[in-house]
Amino acid sequence: MNFADVSSQDRGLAYGDGLFETVRLAAGRLAWWPEHLARLTVGCRVLGLSDPCDTDLRQSIDAAVLMSGKTDAVVKLIYTAGAGQRGYRRPDSVQPSLTVLVDNLPEVNPAWYAHGLVLGVLPVPFAGGMPTLTGLKHLNRLPQVMARTTWPTGVDECLLQDESGLILGGTQSNFCWLEGDCWFTPPIRGSAIAGTVRGVLNAHLGVKVVPLAVGRLALARAAVLTNAVWGVLPVGRIKGNLGGAWAGQMLELAPARQLATRWQVLSAAQDRPDAMPSWTQTAWVSTLQQEAFLTGVMI
Repeated sequence: MNFADVSSQDRGLAYGDGLFETVRLAAGRLAWWPEHLARLTVGCRVLGLSDPCDTDLRQSIDAAVLMSGKTDAVVKLIYTAGAGQRGYRRPDSVQPSLTVLVDNLPEVNPAWYAHGLVLGVLPVPFAGGMPTLTGLKHLNRLPQVMARTTWPTGVDECLLQDESGLILGGTQSNFCWLEGDCWFTPPIRGSAIAGTVRGVLNAHLGVKVVPLAVGRLALARAAVLTNAVWGVLPVGRIKGNLGGAWAGQMLELAPARQLATRWQVLSAAQDRPDAMPSWTQTAWVSTLQQEAFLTGVMI
């Protein structure tokens, strides 16, 4: 395994032949590391790459974090099929490459906590993705890149709506909404990523998986966005130009803040060494097994 700088012949650079993980470094510790290792390992098995070694990964991450001097940061892992000759065919002997990037945490708008995020709804005709890679954090992220370039003004994030009118999630997040007294999240389909935070909410906080047609947003009392860097953030308003009762809809903040607090309690508890499961026993794997958004993967 190569931990050096990326080669100009790296297949991740040339063809997107690889995966990535974005992990929150909090007080010098990798938050929810087993969840990220689970998704990365399953992704490698789907792509036909060797399983990443937990010890090697942690040593490379620790070295990069030490060099950065940071204790609170974003750690990005890029794990590829390594260098190869020109053409789509992989070398007979694949030597995976790992790049570790440590960057500052993105700025969080204080208004997000006080008033909630403002969401748009964006129809994306190219959000179908690749069914055999559904849910994985592979390097082919053009649907999200193209969606980000077309965000309307005045929004903090956009929900992506596929050709059939179903909401997939956010451009860079998963979406949960409160309907009555129950929290829901859309199933993983198309180009949606099966987020680590989403998996924990499903497994431990009772968030249920149901399809979300755009018109059903009118039933939402409250909503949150989730990803590994933000955690759980409240949504204050959904705005759109598609018509319907939900255009410009204001949402309750108290239930969203309560869900965020429950998430924070779980996050504090998972830092204990005795609370660290093996990757096969993670919430992410449980979500994969229950939702079956990937088939034929050996765990």
